[in-house]
Amino acid sequence: MTYIRALLAGIAGAVAGFLAGIGIGLLLVAVFGITSREGASGYFIGSIGILCGLIGLVTAIVLFLRFRADHRGFLALAGRSTLVLGAIAALVAAGIALRMATLEQFSGSVVPHLHFEVRLPAGIAEPDRRRIDFEMQAGSQRSGGQFKDQWLRRDDGQMVLSGFVPLYTRTSQRMLVVSLPGQPKLLFSIGLSATPKPSDVFGSWQRVNFIDDMKADGQPRRPGAAEIFEIRYHVPEWR
Repeated sequence: MTYIRALLAGIAGAVAGFLAGIGIGLLLVAVFGITSREGASGYFIGSIGILCGLIGLVTAIVLFLRFRADHRGFLALAGRSTLVLGAIAALVAAGIALRMATLEQFSGSVVPHLHFEVRLPAGIAEPDRRRIDFEMQAGSQRSGGQFKDQWLRRDDGQMVLSGFVPLYTRTSQRMLVVSLPGQPKLLFSIGLSATPKPSDVFGSWQRVNFIDDMKADGQPRRPGAAEIFEIRYHVPEWR
C-alpha cells in the first residue's frame, strides 16, 4: 500500500511540476523575448514543463517516502524511489503499447505491404496490363496496388499476376478488389490480423470470395463454377 500511495504522490507531483513549468516557461519566454516562429516558444515552454514535471515526480516520491512512510537514509530512499519510478515507467510503457495497438493507422514511415499473386482461370486471354487495377479496401482507407517487375507468369497453363499493395490501416477487415478488362470485379477477402505477422512465403491458394458484375441494381455474388480466380499472399518483414 505504501508503494501505491507513493506512486500516486509521484503522479500528483509530476502534474503539479508540469503546470508550474508551463508557467515558468511562459514567464521566461516573455523575459528573453523568445520568438514563436516555427514553434520555438512552444517547444521551449513544453521542454520546461516536462523538466519540471520530472523534478516534481521524483521530489514527491522522495518526500512521501521520507516523511509519510518514515524511510530514512540515502540507500533506503534511493532503493524504494527506484522501485516506484520503475512501476511508473512500466505503466507508461504499457499505456503506450496499448495505444499503439489500437491506432487505426500504422505509425512511422514504414508500413507493411501485402505481396500477392492472382491466378486466372485457364483459357482467359492475356489481359492488357494498362487496364488492370488493384485496390485495397480497409475500413475507410483505399490504397492502390502496383505490379511487380515480373508481373505475369504461367503456372501449368494458367496466367498468374504478381503485385503488392500497402496496408495503411490496422484492421482485420480487408478486401482486395481486382479489376480486369472484360471481366467482373473480383473481391478477395484478405485473412490477416489487424497487425499482420511477417512471412517470407506465400500462403495457400484461395478462391475469390465475391464477384461484382457492376450492375446498377446488383449486389456482389458468389463465384460460379467456372469462375476459378484464386489468390495467395504474404506480408514480408516490415518492422
